Amino acid sequence: MGSIQEQAISTYEKNMSLFSKKHPELYKKLNLFDTAIQNGQYKERYILEYKPQGYFDVLDSVSNQWLYGDSSITQAINLSKEMNFRKDIGTIETFYDYSFDEKSVEFAKDADPTLSQFILTAPIVSYVKKVIDKTTSMKKIYKFIFFGTGLGLHMQKIHEKINSFMYLIIEDNLELFRLSLFVTDYSEIGQDSELYFCVMSDNAELKANFDKFYHNSFIRNNYIKYALFYPDYRDKISRIQNYIVTQTSNTYLHDKLLLKSTKAIESVQKKFNFLDISTHYGKTNIFSKKPVILVAAGPSLNHEIEWLKKNAPFAIVIALFMTSHILEKHGIKPDIIVHIDENRSPVTNTLEKMSDMHFFDDSIFILAPSVEIDLFLSITQKKNIFLIEDRTRYRFTKGFLEGFSVGEITYALALLFGTKTLCLLGLDLALDPQTKKTHAQGHSSANSSSNIKDATSSDTVSLRDSEFHVKGNFLEKVPTLPLFEMSIHMVNSFTKRFRKEYQDVFNLNNGAFFTDTIPAKSSSIDFSSFGIDTHKRGDIYTFFQDNSSSKMESNEKKAFADRVEDAKNKRELILKFDSTRYPSMGQFQDAFVNLASTLIVSPQENAKELSEIYIIFLENVGGYIGDFFNTVNLPNPKRHIKRFQKIISKQFLKILDKYSKCLEEDFS
Repeated sequence: MGSIQEQAISTYEKNMSLFSKKHPELYKKLNLFDTAIQNGQYKERYILEYKPQGYFDVLDSVSNQWLYGDSSITQAINLSKEMNFRKDIGTIETFYDYSFDEKSVEFAKDADPTLSQFILTAPIVSYVKKVIDKTTSMKKIYKFIFFGTGLGLHMQKIHEKINSFMYLIIEDNLELFRLSLFVTDYSEIGQDSELYFCVMSDNAELKANFDKFYHNSFIRNNYIKYALFYPDYRDKISRIQNYIVTQTSNTYLHDKLLLKSTKAIESVQKKFNFLDISTHYGKTNIFSKKPVILVAAGPSLNHEIEWLKKNAPFAIVIALFMTSHILEKHGIKPDIIVHIDENRSPVTNTLEKMSDMHFFDDSIFILAPSVEIDLFLSITQKKNIFLIEDRTRYRFTKGFLEGFSVGEITYALALLFGTKTLCLLGLDLALDPQTKKTHAQGHSSANSSSNIKDATSSDTVSLRDSEFHVKGNFLEKVPTLPLFEMSIHMVNSFTKRFRKEYQDVFNLNNGAFFTDTIPAKSSSIDFSSFGIDTHKRGDIYTFFQDNSSSKMESNEKKAFADRVEDAKNKRELILKFDSTRYPSMGQFQDAFVNLASTLIVSPQENAKELSEIYIIFLENVGGYIGDFFNTVNLPNPKRHIKRFQKIISKQFLKILDKYSKCLEEDFS
């Protein structure tokens, strides 16, 4: 028994040494927990025992139940026997299972790559699905998730069988995980594999670690295998699926970023004023002197419209463009209107609902350079338009913002402008608790509750149709969608980055709770004491004029020259890849990985657009390509290599051709 005890202590010390060097955050958690036990601040609930039959088990001193109740070694062996290399068993799929007929693939060959995401993906996806199906097996398991560790014995046995390249290890109970350190040598698992730990992690930490796991070697993502140790961890599979569908590559696809990038270049060339958002303006301007109401299109806008009508005359109203027809109906004229979506239809749909275009006469517009500028020039003058970049960096000296929707980007702007008192209205980022509506009545994106399904009871998770719950602003929990949760995280991120101590943010919505904001009923807020200011729009306009410019700086012009040179170099590499013959699948795979690794590298930090387009494109199709390389017994591989090589090269060149054409603009 003494030798067993000594071995357990040695294993524990070895694990702690590993964590201190390679997983410092986990080591810190464990070290603090050990200290709490030693100081008597925490009374241990679980007792590790070595059974006479030759195995470890854990007794729950509260319930008097054993974790295993039988041989933990036998259970580990049995669980490892269930593991296999099949794609259709025990996997989390990370892709939408699209299918394309021959007509669609033929149309995609010569169509504009910004027309749809499928123009570039259909030829690749279609070819892979012709030669490979889900019933095939993988040569190698690259990514594996352990949902629950127990004492870690099953993890060791499964690793011995599959030897995955990387593991994500999820365990909620720190005390149980600590006991596994006496039994399982994690350095043996991590010797040839990369380990990611989520132990006693909140949702934010779990997401951050999953994102690292997911983005590492992303062409290996199509099928992620897993083992479920605790049955009640099944809801975590839905959580992981949620993280997958909310990846940028799934929410803001390559065709959109390519379109945004090319249209933004055109706006730069037309010399619109770009607003400087590279700095926080502090409390010395119009925004610190007047309360600001941010008006978004969530369900709470309908519920609080009378409050808005009453208080709007005494505040600065910053409204999302998509709320214009709702505000017009109630006689509320916004001081500032914000829009960032490059698609034409949302703008035309909103304009068609307007009764009188003079509604926009006195408003100031903040737009992304990629929007349909001609439509906005039909309702306002060029001098009333100020541009800010989101995702692109052509006027990088003026700063840029990256968000998932116009709501959180507008929120970030309000903070950067120095707003002292900010009220959020319609920024619910949740479904209406009663009606389950996604937006205010009349908004073109409002979903019917019949379309939305509980994420935990479905095999798949959808960005717009899967419901789960988050902390509410007034209620304990509110229903939301994966698409909204992304924005919730971004709102919290902007608060942490931009909010100064003097800035108060009041959340008036019966929607999601936001960190470091103040839940406030509208009945408690009255701005009438500020009085009506007839000069406020003039002051806002002057502030924007003083802090904007249409002239490109010399380093911005230099970045354009770097982009041109980078595009030429990337073209040469693609053409070389296309013209080289690869006699084996291994050589073809190495050449593709080398090319992809080069395409995603940018010439400088402020000239990343083309590289980011390639990154998102490769994340959209990389899993299919990885599946092509990783399928056992692919028939006639040499023939497939030649055909697949041509398809991939053509898609890379289509992106390059579309982007490079815009770089020919004159920016002198």
